[in-house]
Amino acid sequence: MSSLLFRSFLVLMPGLGLLATSNTHASVVEWESEDESKSLEVGGVVRFNQRYQSWGDDKYNSDLGDPEFDIARLDIDGKYNDFYLDSSYVFQDDDKTSIEKAYLGYNLNEESSVEAGLVYKPFSIYPYPQNGWTYHIPFFLGYGNNTAPGINLNHENEDWDIKLGYYPEMLSENLRYSPESGAYSELDNTFPSMSQYENEKKNQVNARIAKKFDNEAGKQEIGLSAAYSQLENGITNDDGSYYAVGLHTNNNYDQFNVQSSIIHYEYDAKNPDGVDDDMTLMGANGLTPAYFIPSEGTVGSLNLAYTIPMKNTGKLKAVKVYNDYSYLKKSRDDWADSQMNTTGVMFIAPPFLVWLDHTYGKNANIIGGATNSTGFTSASSENSNKWLSRVNLNVGINF
Repeated sequence: MSSLLFRSFLVLMPGLGLLATSNTHASVVEWESEDESKSLEVGGVVRFNQRYQSWGDDKYNSDLGDPEFDIARLDIDGKYNDFYLDSSYVFQDDDKTSIEKAYLGYNLNEESSVEAGLVYKPFSIYPYPQNGWTYHIPFFLGYGNNTAPGINLNHENEDWDIKLGYYPEMLSENLRYSPESGAYSELDNTFPSMSQYENEKKNQVNARIAKKFDNEAGKQEIGLSAAYSQLENGITNDDGSYYAVGLHTNNNYDQFNVQSSIIHYEYDAKNPDGVDDDMTLMGANGLTPAYFIPSEGTVGSLNLAYTIPMKNTGKLKAVKVYNDYSYLKKSRDDWADSQMNTTGVMFIAPPFLVWLDHTYGKNANIIGGATNSTGFTSASSENSNKWLSRVNLNVGINF
């Protein structure tokens, strides 16, 4: 897997009170009325990628090779009195496109809003479950940067952040930016061995409730999340079910940030006879191959970061050093567990944002690709149960 990981950035720099987004630079179009009740902003990012990996026989195994196109993302944001728009359309390599988000919101009052369209499904560490460029195991299980057509209700004040959502179906497979459970007949880049997996989520409900508080060291948060949906099988025409529950924390101590989460999930599909119920098919827009995950498991993560503010260094405003770790415990004892650890540094120099990541992975499909294709499930591939590594450099220019 490769370009599925490449994304826009949203990084809170603890201790600085700064939110580093595409708004840290001049946009292509930027307009605001004199009374600030109306605005329009058009911008985006172009990103390039380079990597070295410790497996396989392609060019990256012997040298860094030439930089490759990652993504070009177009962002359109605006407001009209109490209405607002937030959208991101992504152009990827291999002529793939996806929609990261596209919704219209309305502020009911100073603390509450409603959003409809292709909205984020709120769950756990939200919306990105790690600091680094490299997505971690929660993302590949569907718990990061995940959108669906539906509606969200939001209520946020200095004490609470509460989000409730309903999604009648999942985002169309050819537009998915992040992976989701899917049906073989709808997904691209699949394999014949997946042909009996025809499950799709319907009528999903998400709830995320987080308690916020401040102390002398900084902002703190602890939260609970839950999700439930029908799991419609296109072969048997029977409905199974899916659920997930999660606990997360997000703590700031001066310039340190500590994020943690634990999520338990289960897919109870009504598959045809002879189909292995212990596996669930996942996929996005076909940029990378579809893959299996365990139908039941518990995934934990611990992310540490330290942000160094830079003074008198020109465009360089901050340097963020981080370590992200995630672990998947599978319900089947005869399937070896999966782990990932990423150590890296981020350079924030608007309009540039640069990540340099070093990732170790064991039984994680993203590290090892086809040679580790069963890593999230039975761990029976060529490079299963081996620690593999990858170094990745990603450079973005925001506009």
